[in-house]
Amino acid sequence: MASNEVKKKVLTTFKLVHKARLLCFKNDIQMLNAAKHQINEEFKKNKSVTDPVVVQNLLTFAQDVEHELRTQVVQAERVNEKKFKLNLDPERHTMENIPYVELDDETYKKWKEEKKKNIKKKEKCCCD
Repeated sequence: MASNEVKKKVLTTFKLVHKARLLCFKNDIQMLNAAKHQINEEFKKNKSVTDPVVVQNLLTFAQDVEHELRTQVVQAERVNEKKFKLNLDPERHTMENIPYVELDDETYKKWKEEKKKNIKKKEKCCCD
């Protein structure tokens, strides 16, 4: 009976990872096929594993992959030679997004020095 429960968990996790793949890479046929192949290969490779601890570790890993696909992976479309457009889904990507800004060397050095000063200010001595 426990074997059937494990099989059900494996199948459910397999389906969840594939659903995350479909959501994450929609409209990108090449990535959909590559991800499908990779997911199927990983599950086939571990098909003969019978140790419950190893199976649980593999299921946890697959669930982590599913979570990463749903929350961390974004699609980027090339707009022109130097620009890309990110396709962010507000229901999936809820983290704070900070725009990338390229800094020249002088500005970067100033920023680094300010950061060091702020860290030193926050540090407290053990006798305070």
